[in-house]
Amino acid sequence: MQIYLNKKRVPKKVYIIFHTIILIGLIPMIITCSSTRFIYTFADEFIKDEVKYFLDLNDNHKVLLNEQVSMMVKWHKTSMLPSYAEYLNSIADNLEDEQFSAIDINKIFKNGRFLIEETVTGIIPYVSKFLIQYQTVKNIEFMENSMLSRRQERILELSKTVDKLYEERLERLVSNFERFFGDLNSSQKKLLEVHARETINDSRIRLHNRTLRQKVFIRFLNTQPTEVELTNFLNKLLLHGHMITNPSYESFSEISLKKFHVLLLNMVASSSIMQREKIISKLRGYAEDFKKVSSEEKQL
Repeated sequence: MQIYLNKKRVPKKVYIIFHTIILIGLIPMIITCSSTRFIYTFADEFIKDEVKYFLDLNDNHKVLLNEQVSMMVKWHKTSMLPSYAEYLNSIADNLEDEQFSAIDINKIFKNGRFLIEETVTGIIPYVSKFLIQYQTVKNIEFMENSMLSRRQERILELSKTVDKLYEERLERLVSNFERFFGDLNSSQKKLLEVHARETINDSRIRLHNRTLRQKVFIRFLNTQPTEVELTNFLNKLLLHGHMITNPSYESFSEISLKKFHVLLLNMVASSSIMQREKIISKLRGYAEDFKKVSSEEKQL
C-alpha cells in the first residue's frame, strides 16, 4: 500500500514507509491516517501476529520474538523517523518555494528510495537473528504452507470480476489522494479512473513476483545458512530480488513508477491553491508526528 503525495506544477511523490520484514515479505506499514502515534501503539503486536501466522512458535521463541520486535521498532523510531520527518519537511519546503524542476523531482525520488533501502538494511539483522532459529525441516514446511495459505487468500481476492477489481482499485486511489488533496475535481477523478484501468493487472504481476521470491527464500533456508549469510541474502532478495528471480520484473517496476509519475504530474497540474496548501499541511503534520514519536522513544 502507498501514500500518495503531490504538489504544484510538477509532481511530488512521497512514500511514508515503515518497512517491517516478516519472513520473505516486506510488510509496508504506511501511515494512512493522521494518527501516526496511534498506529505505532499497535506496531509491536501487529508484527508479532504476522510472525506467529508464518511460524510455529514455542514459548522460548515467543520470548525471543518479543525481544527482537521491541528492539526493531525502537531502532526504527529512533533512527529512521527523524530522517522521514526531514524528508517530508524538505518536500513541503519545495512546495512552498515552488521549486519543481526535473532535477528537484528526481532528487525527491532518489532520496525516497534511499530511505527505503536504509530502513530495510537496518531491520534485516533483527529478522535474521530470529529466523535463524527456524531451519529444521518441520519449521520450514510450516512456513512454506503458511505462505501458500496466504497466497491462496490473495488469489481468491484477485479472482473477482474485472469491474469489481477496478472499482476497489479506484476507491483506494481516490481515498489516498483525497487524504492529501481534499475533495478532488472532475479532471482529477478522471485521471484516477484511467490510471486504475491501466494498472488493473499489476496486482497479479506483483503476486507472481512475491511467490517467486518466497520460493527462492525457502530453498535458501533449506541450505542451513549462517546468520550472516541469511542477512546478506535477505538484503539482496528484498532490495534487488529481480537479480535472483526474474530480471524482467525490474522493467515492470520502472514502468509502473513512470506511470505513477505521470499521474502525479497531471494531478498536480490540475490542483488548486487550496489543495496544495492542504498537501503542505499534511506533510508538516506527519513530520511533526514522526519527530514526537522518535523523541518520546529516546526518553524511555
